[in-house]
Amino acid sequence: MKPEVVIIGAGPAGMSAALALQSAGACARVVDEQPAPGGQVYRAVDRVSTSFPEALKVLGADYAAGKKITDQFNSAKIAFSPATSVWDIAGGDAPRLGLVGGEGAEMVYPDYIVLANGAMERPTPFPGWTLPGVMGVGAAQTLLKDSGLVPQGRIVIAGTGPLVYLYASQLIAAGAPPVAILDTAPPRPPGRLWSPLLRAAAADWSAIAKGRKWLQQIRAASVQHVHDVTRWSALGDQKLEAMTYHQGATSVRLECDLLLVHDGVIPNTHLSMAADCRHHWNSLQHYWAAEVRVYGETSQPGISIAGDNADIAGADAAACRGRVVGLGVACRLGLITAEQLISQTAADRNRLQKIAVVRSFLDQFYRPLPAMQLPPDDDTIVCRCEEVTAGEIRQVAKAGCVGPNQGKAFTRCGMGPCMGRYCGNTVSQIIASARQQTVEQTGHYRIRPPVRPLSVGQLIDMR
Repeated sequence: MKPEVVIIGAGPAGMSAALALQSAGACARVVDEQPAPGGQVYRAVDRVSTSFPEALKVLGADYAAGKKITDQFNSAKIAFSPATSVWDIAGGDAPRLGLVGGEGAEMVYPDYIVLANGAMERPTPFPGWTLPGVMGVGAAQTLLKDSGLVPQGRIVIAGTGPLVYLYASQLIAAGAPPVAILDTAPPRPPGRLWSPLLRAAAADWSAIAKGRKWLQQIRAASVQHVHDVTRWSALGDQKLEAMTYHQGATSVRLECDLLLVHDGVIPNTHLSMAADCRHHWNSLQHYWAAEVRVYGETSQPGISIAGDNADIAGADAAACRGRVVGLGVACRLGLITAEQLISQTAADRNRLQKIAVVRSFLDQFYRPLPAMQLPPDDDTIVCRCEEVTAGEIRQVAKAGCVGPNQGKAFTRCGMGPCMGRYCGNTVSQIIASARQQTVEQTGHYRIRPPVRPLSVGQLIDMR
């Protein structure tokens, strides 16, 4: 009987892992919360390519290239469970998964689990971020891919990183350029980063050239591009009306209808934390990352991780990691030899080394904005679900709470529908700062099942 492997996530990492496992002789099943394969980066690419091919000109060649891997995945007839969430997970000698979808809840016991649930946009708490008219760049791009929605009116993009420039270029192509980009990065790399930039260009010039092309498109469209922005606020009564940003000692007010914010992406570690895999704090990019070995193995037997939910490296790296991890699992299950594993993954591992050089430069140049990690204003809401402010978190920390879990009892922060996905990193950093300790000493929320909301009826009727 073929060993069964369940892969969580149908993005480039998950699809690549499934294809590699199937080729090695395993029985792969892929689970995803979305209705179709592609993940966030190639979201709805099958439908867009078939029904709205003109939209591919707006979304760009990198997005259109995702059709190749979704075609391979669909042609392979791998078992796919769309619109399905994980509500329980455990590794060890007997891995288990609690799933809930259109057919109800079920508990499955595969031979192995691969987590390929990708990344999430970094939450960015600042004054006014809960106003209607304020949203993430990633969320706006999802609407563009999923529904072809192009925002109208006066659009301001605030933040930094490749996604800011990519989405701005997509808006320009769609005929709706932003009125301004408020960039937290400097206009050019400082001297200390010239060597990392040159190494990145030597390792993968195409990646650097792609960013240059986006910036050239922004300049050609005469979009105002302000650099070295340190913080901002959204203004309005019942909805966004304007925003103010600070550049050094200067404060500027901009009238706008839509404020799109982006402070980078972070690994989606909710499931790996729920499975009690070991994590460490990335002090450069300010996020929790799972500890993984070369072939994706975690500290929990029976669970490996592939893709950006281990650490951020992008779509190309995710596909490479998916193949490497998939074959690594096949080796652990006795389907291929160690020699075959090394030879069959050599090209992908070499490619990952080059991508890592580029990522090293990007991580150093596009740093998270300090004001978003530690909101200076005590009135800024940190936990949107329970409407808990930064000041309340600081207050309980000074009263003796040493970490987020203890703080739950006093504030309910992290106990809402998102279960700490969006406030967890910020809360850990606020408490660490208030108590003058490291974020690793402070820790993260303890993630317990159900990881996703589950009704009593679904639990009773569970297969």
